[in-house]
Amino acid sequence: MKVQNNVLAIKKLKWTSNFTDKNSLGNNLMIAPAKFEGVMTQIFTAKRYSDNPLTTMLNKMGATRTIDQTEWTWDLEGASSRPLVIVENLESSNTTPGKYKATFKIKLDEPWYLAGDILHPGNPDAQVRVQHVLGQQGNGFIYVVRYMSDDPAAFLNPKYLVAGTKWAKLYSQYGEASEQDGSTQFSMPIALKNRMSRYRKKYKITGDAANEVLAIKLAHKGKEYLSWIRYAEARYWEQWHRELERGAWYSKTTNTINDDNGRPIASGPGVQEQLKNSNIQYYSVLTVKLIEEYLMDIFYGRVKPGTGREIKAFTGEYGMLIFHNAVQAWMEKGGFIKNVAVFTDKVQSEYTSKGLEGGYQFVKYTFANGGSLELIHNPLYDDRDINFEIDPVSGYPIESQRFTFLDFSSGGVDGKNIEWVDKQNGFKVGYIQGLHNPFGPTTNQAMAHAGDWYSMHCQKQFGIHIQDITKCGELILRRS
Repeated sequence: MKVQNNVLAIKKLKWTSNFTDKNSLGNNLMIAPAKFEGVMTQIFTAKRYSDNPLTTMLNKMGATRTIDQTEWTWDLEGASSRPLVIVENLESSNTTPGKYKATFKIKLDEPWYLAGDILHPGNPDAQVRVQHVLGQQGNGFIYVVRYMSDDPAAFLNPKYLVAGTKWAKLYSQYGEASEQDGSTQFSMPIALKNRMSRYRKKYKITGDAANEVLAIKLAHKGKEYLSWIRYAEARYWEQWHRELERGAWYSKTTNTINDDNGRPIASGPGVQEQLKNSNIQYYSVLTVKLIEEYLMDIFYGRVKPGTGREIKAFTGEYGMLIFHNAVQAWMEKGGFIKNVAVFTDKVQSEYTSKGLEGGYQFVKYTFANGGSLELIHNPLYDDRDINFEIDPVSGYPIESQRFTFLDFSSGGVDGKNIEWVDKQNGFKVGYIQGLHNPFGPTTNQAMAHAGDWYSMHCQKQFGIHIQDITKCGELILRRS
C-alpha cells in the first residue's frame, strides 16, 4: 500500500535478527533527530492517526518556525486613528453654538488636531473647522471651531458638546496661499510577548515484552529510508504527539510553579488562553444569523468585502451536527428547494434494482460579502478522557459544542497569522539501556543499569504564535 506525503509504507512485522541497528528508527533519531522528527510528525499526526488537526494543518501549510530562544516578541500595529472625546462642555449655556457664524470652543482629550482640520461628531452633516488651538487646560485641550455653513441661522446641535461625545477628523481644508497644514495621526504599535513550553515523556520496555515492530519506508529529499520501530514505541509516539496537540490548545501560562529540582516551570499559553482577549461570545442555540453577525463583528471595516474572509472553525462532532442543523434550518426557512441529485446516490441493494442512498451534511457556509466558514473536526473537544462537563440538553461534552475560529491568513514575521514555533535543537531523544536496548539484547556493551529493560526519554520545546488575536475568536455554549 502506498501512502503519499513522505510516508511510503507502514507494515506490521515480527522482530528478527535481520532488523539491524542501522535501520532502526531509534538509531536514526539519535543520529539525526531533527530530520526524523519531521518524518515522525507526519506519520503520527496526519497519516497513522488523525487526532491532531492543528499540528497537521500548520505542518501542511508550512506555518512552522524555528528560533534559538524560548521567548519571542512582536509589534502589533493598532488603528491609524481614533476619535477624540469631549471631556468638558465649555458651551453649556449656549443653546445654539455656531449660530450667526460665530466661533465656539470644544475641549477634547488629546492635542492631535491642528487649524484647518475638519471634525465631526459621528454625523458628517455636523461639521466644524478648527480655527485655532488654545492648548491644554486641566484635563483636556481647547479648540476654537467654526460651524461649516454659510447659513447664519445654522448651528451645531448642543447634544454633540456633552462630555463623552466622540469627535473624529474627516480631512483638512485651506484657502489660497495658506501656510498651514493638517494633522497626521500615528498609531503606536503594541509590543507583545509569547513563550514556549517544555514537554517531556518516557516509556520503559522489558526484554520479554512483545517483539512486534512496524516497518516504515520513508522518503526525504528524494531519497528513501527503511526504518524499523517497535510497536510499543509506536504507541508511545502516538500518545506523545497527542499530548503535544493538547498542549498547543490548552497550555496555561505559569511562572510560580516549581519543578522537583526547585526551578520554575515557565510554560506558555495555548490557543484557548491566547484567545481569551479576542472575540468571545456565548450562545445557547446556534443559528446561521448568530454566526453571520458574530463574524461581521470581527471583520466589519477591517477586511475588504469579497476577499480575505476565509475562516476555519475547529469544533467537536456534536458541534458539526448543530452547525449542519443550523444551515439546514436556514435553508428551510428561506424556502430553498433541495435538488435530489445533490444529496442522493445510487447504491447496490439485494432488495431493489433502484437502490438510492440519501443524506448530506453541511460543513461549509458561504456568507454575504464574500466570506466563508469551513468546519474542521477537533477530536480533543470530543475526548471524554479530558472533558467531564456534560451538556444536560444533548448529553455530550460541552466542549464538543465549542467553535474556535482561527484566521490563518497573512500576518506575522513569515507572512502567517498563526505559526508553530519550535526551539532550535529543542527536540531531544535518548535511551537508557540495560540488558536490553532499542535494537535487541545488549551484548558486550556498556550498560547504564543491570535490569533487563531499557527506557526512552523525549523532550520538546515549542509554542503557538498568533500574530493578531483580534482576527480570531470563540463561540462557547452556555445554557444558563
